[in-house]
Amino acid sequence: MYYMISDFLNTYGSNVSLIAGKGGLSRIVKDVGILDYELDASLRSKYFHTSLFKDQLVLTTFLCAKEDISMIGEGIKHLLKQDASGLAIRNVFHLPIPESALRYADSKNFPIILINSMDIYFEKIIYDVNRYIEHMADLTFMQNEINILISRKLSADEIRDHAKLINPSFEEKYIAIYFMSRDYFSESDFLECFKRYDRSSFSTPASTMCLYKHGAFLFYSCDDASMIFDDEVIYQAVKEIFPDRSNYTIGVSQPHFSLGEFSECIRESYYSALLNRNLRKPFLRYSEIGSYEIIFPFAKSREMQIFKKKILEPINEHDAENNSNLLETLTQYVLSECSIRATAETISQHENTVRYRLEKIATLTGLDFKYPAQLEELALAIKIDVCSGLLGDLG
Repeated sequence: MYYMISDFLNTYGSNVSLIAGKGGLSRIVKDVGILDYELDASLRSKYFHTSLFKDQLVLTTFLCAKEDISMIGEGIKHLLKQDASGLAIRNVFHLPIPESALRYADSKNFPIILINSMDIYFEKIIYDVNRYIEHMADLTFMQNEINILISRKLSADEIRDHAKLINPSFEEKYIAIYFMSRDYFSESDFLECFKRYDRSSFSTPASTMCLYKHGAFLFYSCDDASMIFDDEVIYQAVKEIFPDRSNYTIGVSQPHFSLGEFSECIRESYYSALLNRNLRKPFLRYSEIGSYEIIFPFAKSREMQIFKKKILEPINEHDAENNSNLLETLTQYVLSECSIRATAETISQHENTVRYRLEKIATLTGLDFKYPAQLEELALAIKIDVCSGLLGDLG
């Protein structure tokens, strides 16, 4: 994961404006530089030979162009030759930027940014951008570690080692909370959340917040034996870090007491958040997901898929041929804990319509929802379908 020109624009918002090179917003920024020759006129002749700007966002006031604005175009051409990421100008001398220079930058997709505020100094930009770059590098590393912990079969000692790579200060008592965005969740979105985390009571040496796929993990650990990870703790984390919780679906792991179980903890919060996309609870604890606990890890296995297809294929075929909604009704019936009233409210239909559709499903599958053993088969097929669908979309 890298810091890009688009991230710089988002960081400073209305204080900066893009005046050329819109096609280069995805250029990677690995460092920030200042044009050497603007600091001392005696360095002008050395500039074209000594300055290195590869992958840098270059800052300038174009002091050298105060007497000769053609230097602006020459400077842009040189930065392109040096593979600079972009140019940000603090135009303190109110120099007219030649249209020819802007057209050239547009043709090369080389971003030129105007710093509109005189209150933003180069020192601040250098500090802010380098800090973001460091965070981005850390985010990539931590996401890779989480992927390893989720996908590989590791011993308890190996799991502990990988957990310590994420945070060497993790304690043995911890939980994971996964905040999954309902919308697109960018690196910049995460960094905004990270700012709130940094100021929150959850930002401790023993805890960490990590970007992961469509949201963020909060790994909260402590050595306080009296700490209870109750609902109040979860609500407090939401309030301090993700105040607009309507944009997120939240899953919470069980408390764990050994870093050798860190992989389980990650999966628990992730699976809970996935399932909560359908249930839409304020947050869903892993201890509340019931039989989904055993279905999630194996939902996409050959055996599970064969079982699901055997039961649901007649329903799918009927829906396709008749433009009906039998599968949706059965899915909501299972998700609503087999309540006809709750199902009817969810799909905005009369209760008799729900009953009729369930009777139709019984005719198609030979499984009658009124008999517990047969309902169990229907529910299991639906839960496999739900889990494999969630994993297929987001896993």
